[in-house]
Amino acid sequence: MVLRLWVDTDVGDDPDDAIALLCAGGHPGIDLVGVSTVDGDHDRRVRAARALVDAPVHAGDEPALADAVRAAKPDAVLAIGPLTNVAALLAAGPIPPVTLMGGALAPVRHWGMTIETEHNFGRDPAAAATVLETADPLVVPLDVTVSTCLDRDTLGRLIAAAPALREPTAGWLALQRDVGVPVEERSVCLHDPLALLALVEPALVRVEVRTVRVERDGRLIDDPRGTPCRIVSEANVPRVVELVLGSLTHDMR
Repeated sequence: MVLRLWVDTDVGDDPDDAIALLCAGGHPGIDLVGVSTVDGDHDRRVRAARALVDAPVHAGDEPALADAVRAAKPDAVLAIGPLTNVAALLAAGPIPPVTLMGGALAPVRHWGMTIETEHNFGRDPAAAATVLETADPLVVPLDVTVSTCLDRDTLGRLIAAAPALREPTAGWLALQRDVGVPVEERSVCLHDPLALLALVEPALVRVEVRTVRVERDGRLIDDPRGTPCRIVSEANVPRVVELVLGSLTHDMR
């Protein structure tokens, strides 16, 4: 059965969004029925998404975004940016099951520092809290996705399979250099592609139910008074990398 998928993304910064969109377009089990952009700068993000996918792309600030999502009749929503749009969709009515990349349940060494608040949750903590409390999402957190950072050889294979990734990857690595990330820690990670594969290839991940809460600063914490959530705790990283490369070359064996 082919999954009708809507992707909400902040594509245009970290190239992992672009990789996830290309994977969604190349996966034989996915019909990508729509994309929406989030976290401002919508014109640039819409252009970036349209260069990657053969699907309708909507700016996240469109007044009729909820209507567009309903008209596309997705079976699932993949949220790989701040959760502003998803929270707004929930306010407008029921939506399909949500899988999201976000949060961190343990401190993470990333970009040469220890991170406790993951970017997507930190950009809109109130929206993250709303989605966790009301949508029963599958959560793919940073403390798991950080295990997918690619070595230089694998990154080279990725770019060879999808040359459109060359420029955004170079820009991302240059940004890490400019902000002082140690050279041995500069990388591209498959944060968002792992969230995609957790949805469509569930055997790749282990899922636990944790009772959690989103703090006002976006930190995700265990709290017995919080909301029970399905959270990915482990992934088959070699197979994830293999499938990402396969989807970019349309070889999913």
